[in-house]
Amino acid sequence: MSSHIHTSHESVASGFTETASDYDDAVRFNIEGAQRLVLTIPPGRYERVLDVGCGTGWATQATIDRFHPTHITAIDPADGMLAQFREKFAGAAGVEIVVHQADVEHMPVEEGSFDLVVCSMAYHWFPRKWEAAKAMARALKPGGVIAILMSGRGGEQAYRDVIANIEPINYRWLGAFDGNLRSCSEMEDYLTGAGLEPVDIWMETRTRHTSVDAYMERMRVVAGHMIGDQSDAEVADYVAKIEARLRELAGPRGWRYDFAKLFAIARKPT
Repeated sequence: MSSHIHTSHESVASGFTETASDYDDAVRFNIEGAQRLVLTIPPGRYERVLDVGCGTGWATQATIDRFHPTHITAIDPADGMLAQFREKFAGAAGVEIVVHQADVEHMPVEEGSFDLVVCSMAYHWFPRKWEAAKAMARALKPGGVIAILMSGRGGEQAYRDVIANIEPINYRWLGAFDGNLRSCSEMEDYLTGAGLEPVDIWMETRTRHTSVDAYMERMRVVAGHMIGDQSDAEVADYVAKIEARLRELAGPRGWRYDFAKLFAIARKPT
């Protein structure tokens, strides 16, 4: 792995470690997303499950609730997230849970050893998305299923329009959206490029209203590490400008924004 890619993985992991204790409260909609993802998985018996980018464990919990697997391996590069995960599942009964701190390209798992791979709201953070799909495909048994949920193209446009006019322009912050968000056709290419057979790929876009405080907290928790390498004072000034503009634009129901979620289900050929 190049030093640039390694640094990218470390930056994301460090950012989520710092905000892990606030994560569940800041992005409650992602719990529903993980549940919906697992509900779309074809019926079957999935004894061994791999949760990639497990975070605090929403997808793991949804998988346990629906499929009652006997084993789950959970992978995440952020030790803060894994601490939350371990606490949440410390008393889990009827399922063996193994936790590893690792990125998707260096998972300490055997090839062809899982019936199901779940990746909920993590794929957009992978710096090498083609390689991520291949790594997850290698972990699947023939006939196994992969289920992915990620941020889709077209979401957060109102916020992007705001930061595009906050000067001096933060090109890294703007570019982070284009680097992370993907379309259905792009996801199809990742899956087929990894030797998988897409079952269904679709996008859901929702319009939401929230308070400016809640929206700013969400951005801090999930993506504050992407703002750049400025000093604390520079970051605080930049964020204050964004918040002020959001308050100017917010209506009676608060800040309005669109959020796009991309779902994908695929199977490994037998």
